[in-house]
Amino acid sequence: MARKQQHNNHICLILLLGLAAASAGLAQQQQAPAFTTVTMLDIDSPGKTIPQSFMGFSHEWPYVEELYTIPQYMDIIKLLQSFGSGPLVLRVGGGSTDKLTTVPGPEVWGPLSKLHAATGMKYILGLNLFLNDVALARKQMDAAKAGLPASSIISFEIGNEPDYYFNKPSTHWNGTKLVAGWNGTTDYLSCCFHTEWYAMAEALSCRNGPSSCEYGQFTGPVWGHLNLRNTTMDWFLKTNGKWVEMTSVHWYKATSETFNTPVTLLDEVPIRKEMTNLKEIVRVSEQVYGKPLRVAEMNTISNSGRDGVSNVFAAALWTLDASLEVAAAGGVGVNFHQGAGQNLYAAIIRWYDNGRLALPQLRPPFFGMLLFQMAVRGGSRLMGTQVTHASDANNSKFLKVWALQDVQTGELRWVIINKDASRAASAVLWVNRPSGYASEASVIRMTAAGPNPLSATSGITVAGVSYGLGGAKSGERRIEAAKVSKNAKGGQMLTVQVPAGSAALVRLPLAKEQAALRTPAAGSG
Repeated sequence: MARKQQHNNHICLILLLGLAAASAGLAQQQQAPAFTTVTMLDIDSPGKTIPQSFMGFSHEWPYVEELYTIPQYMDIIKLLQSFGSGPLVLRVGGGSTDKLTTVPGPEVWGPLSKLHAATGMKYILGLNLFLNDVALARKQMDAAKAGLPASSIISFEIGNEPDYYFNKPSTHWNGTKLVAGWNGTTDYLSCCFHTEWYAMAEALSCRNGPSSCEYGQFTGPVWGHLNLRNTTMDWFLKTNGKWVEMTSVHWYKATSETFNTPVTLLDEVPIRKEMTNLKEIVRVSEQVYGKPLRVAEMNTISNSGRDGVSNVFAAALWTLDASLEVAAAGGVGVNFHQGAGQNLYAAIIRWYDNGRLALPQLRPPFFGMLLFQMAVRGGSRLMGTQVTHASDANNSKFLKVWALQDVQTGELRWVIINKDASRAASAVLWVNRPSGYASEASVIRMTAAGPNPLSATSGITVAGVSYGLGGAKSGERRIEAAKVSKNAKGGQMLTVQVPAGSAALVRLPLAKEQAALRTPAAGSG
């Protein structure tokens, strides 16, 4: 009886949160715009196509099997995949990779195999480099190959964040034994990383001499931050390229020890600097060596996150924006780190109720992932944009507009993010084409309840719908309409008001597809 009452209380709580979110969302939308930007979408300047399976999670080795064994976790994964953008990619590893001194068994491979069968999810799997124990890494790799379908394994990571190694027993390139890394006798990267990574890759690839080598099985250098120099990426790939399937770096806005707020999390200045560097290392990796680059671990704040920053609505906006930034820089995917499933920045929280696994909880970053998937759908390319007017030049850093085009239908989409904590904005969108598109666009909003939306931890909705325990939906699905008109420059234009601290997805189909846009369907939104 007590358990039934607890269940009923959960349902009431979900309904109340949904009603609160709906009323708060309407109040926010009535706020008068304080500034305006005009953004042109240039049909003649198509950008990079966002590849299938761009979105993914990163999870430490401990408890990774619970992605399958926790009730409703798999349904949440299927929801994120329901828009046609391909299976999610799960990177298994992180700080636990170089602490893994055992070989995972059937208790891990069984659930991951079933998860792959049910969802198509594919894996990047971490191998211990820190110990320089070839036999251990070989056993870990062989166990994965024996326990998982070959089609589910993308690659294996050798080590994790070698640029942060400290007190690592190492072998200098000249054969000298030493302790390297932070607090060691010498810098690990300059003395030992290249030699040890190559030796491990070769030993795992060439089991029976040079003629037996299997190339392209690994991901590296698994760098701790995307501030990696282009010369370092070149240095790594010049020798190790033959072993590498893809390159990877990690990205966090800051560390948990660094002061941050919901407002500073969304600051454009550091993002612009970091994306300039990411584009350059993507250029070296992809154009020079033909290796795709994935940001295989990322999130708002490293070292488990920061309370009041990583677990609030600002983190949802950051997640949405950061995913598009990586795509624009040429990365082939992102993996949002979950830790072991209970970190402050985790999108999906694993938890226990009276000692038993309970329904997973969804945190704000999940909603950013969801809106990204809605925007990308079955295939999209980023489009060139130009801010042609801002009521104040300083305002363009608060209102961010991403433009996309569906590669199959030609539909145009805009993701609009208002990073301003207190001021609503008016986004004027125009296309440099006089006709061909529908007379009406649809608008899907991502909002949070309360007077300070960036700091909200609940009352978050996408298209009027909130997702509670186990992904349970509440609220009435709500999609707005925006009229399209002609502008003086011979293009089509529309205006969307964006409340403070919120985001919107705007969809403008070709004229012949307008009726289909109004019809709800599976994965619609």
